[in-house]
Amino acid sequence: MEPSVKLCMGCMNELDADGRCHHCSYSDDIPHLQSYLAPKTVLDNRYVVGKMLSYNGEGASYICYDMVGKCKCVCREYMPDTLCERDADGLSIKVNKDCLAKYKTFMSEFADMNKLLSKMRNLDHLVTAKDMFAENNTTYVILEYIEGVSLKKFLQSNTGFLTWEQVKKLFVPLFTTLNIIHNSGIIHRGISPENIIVTTDGELKLTGFCISSIRTSNTGMMPEFYSGYTAPEQYSSLQWQGTWTDVYAVAAVIYRILTGCMPLDANTRIHNDTLVEANRINPRIPRHISDALTKALAVRGEERTQTVTELVSGLFEQPSRMEHSKGSTQTIPIQHVPREERQRRYEAENKIEQRYGQKKKGSRVATIVGFCVLAVLLAIGIYLMTQLFAPPEENGSTVSKSSSSEYVYVDSEEEDDYEYGTTTTQATKPVDDTEFGMGSIMPNVVGMLYSEVEKKMGGEFTLKPKYYYSEVDERGYVKSQSIPEGVDYDPARKNELVVDVCAGPPSIPVPDCSGYSKKDYLSLLDSLNIKYSISNEKSSYVEVDMVIRTSIPAGSYINIEKGEVLTVVVCNGKISVTQSATVTQSAMQSATQSVTETQAWSDTQTEWSDTQPVITDTEPVVTEQPQTDEGFYNNW
Repeated sequence: MEPSVKLCMGCMNELDADGRCHHCSYSDDIPHLQSYLAPKTVLDNRYVVGKMLSYNGEGASYICYDMVGKCKCVCREYMPDTLCERDADGLSIKVNKDCLAKYKTFMSEFADMNKLLSKMRNLDHLVTAKDMFAENNTTYVILEYIEGVSLKKFLQSNTGFLTWEQVKKLFVPLFTTLNIIHNSGIIHRGISPENIIVTTDGELKLTGFCISSIRTSNTGMMPEFYSGYTAPEQYSSLQWQGTWTDVYAVAAVIYRILTGCMPLDANTRIHNDTLVEANRINPRIPRHISDALTKALAVRGEERTQTVTELVSGLFEQPSRMEHSKGSTQTIPIQHVPREERQRRYEAENKIEQRYGQKKKGSRVATIVGFCVLAVLLAIGIYLMTQLFAPPEENGSTVSKSSSSEYVYVDSEEEDDYEYGTTTTQATKPVDDTEFGMGSIMPNVVGMLYSEVEKKMGGEFTLKPKYYYSEVDERGYVKSQSIPEGVDYDPARKNELVVDVCAGPPSIPVPDCSGYSKKDYLSLLDSLNIKYSISNEKSSYVEVDMVIRTSIPAGSYINIEKGEVLTVVVCNGKISVTQSATVTQSAMQSATQSVTETQAWSDTQTEWSDTQPVITDTEPVVTEQPQTDEGFYNNW
């Protein structure tokens, strides 16, 4: 019987007698992406392809079964989806027009990289290639299958972080492997918890090698970046990459393991570097390890640790004992004095004490009295200096000193009112570091887009944005935060974080409604935060569900801050020619009656006051020429 019939295509384990798999929930009824290989496809008359495990801009990875070796393995298929597509037969690759040269160049780099990795099969901490062949106008690489989980899942199931002693045991072999890879001229560019596998034996294995263009911006291929672990130079195709690129990623992984917090994205740090040192987040991290990680995570490549060897030296070489900072405890060698010399010194000291005992006793009393007087004078001087240079109290705030020598600020101001742009100044209220728990350090989110804050910190805080209007500040950016930067907090508590977000200017011009459908125009108004109401009207010249006009002309300003409402008139049906003529005639009669009433009122006013100057009224001429329905609506 064929292996494709007896094996589960989801995990490549043997099926039960009833055709079900008790290892996974995979079923043959699950559809697959048509752009990739279908399960049960046989490659090179040897490998049975199963379900797809992952894919990126370089290609796809499938679980497969080696019918010769009788074992599981992973098949990596070169298929850059921006350069080619799957043919109708479901197997062959068809290269797009004008992309053949680039397709072959990248495929050659793909093959050379895996050939070089296949020569490192003796490395126990590296997932290497077992076989490689060309078929279906592309290249396939067969990798060993590793039983285990990714480091990301491992951390999620183990309190989220590890101690330095645990990290040291895990990463020492991986450092050696990575150093050998660098010496062979290969740069990984994608080291992250997703590409490090923790085996069932508790060892780490590095996987996820790709060509350089996949992990660099602006190369014509779909880039694959790992937020927090990708180095800054990978976001630009104009900067040099090298061993220091992988050093950044490894340091970011260790930073994440020791602190439990993912480092800030490098693309964000380029413009606003607010990375917190590791030992500030977790005080149990040794100082020299925190310094080594900070240097390895430098934004500028030339200022960063250049090689893995330098990184290992910074992590494992502790400072010399003789290099003590001022005030630190030092070990001083004790000099041993012979017994005879000690006895002689003791007898001499006794004679001196007997001779000058009374004098020393009196001098001791004088010394104690002098110290007391000096302490009193010093206390008085400190008090006077405090009163002289103390800053004046502002905004009714009072300062009191607690028993723990920490100042507590009591604010008498009312809370800010941010409702629709009304803001008042409130005195800053320092927060106790233990109020929000322990475990993480509050970053600075001022100057960031609120959408980014919501994306990165929405899982750790209960975000409450307060919107205000401003002609100066940019719309959508955070102006202030309720929890100050550097304060400890516990992500599990879901503390409330109030941020002031600019909602844009208080008045904006009304957008032109010409040619807009009801759905599109209302979406545009929603994006501009303009309140609106809908009015329906029939028309002979506007299509159904199209906008006829607005209550405020296009280009005129509407005050969003005061809550002005824009009325949007939408066509809800066609009007007939007869109805149009009736409406036109009624409108003309109303206009004529209005002109007559205005003339009568003017004559009355002229007769009422003799002192008023003579007003010459020219009665408007109402033309009896028939007017089209469209012209009537335009004039109206």
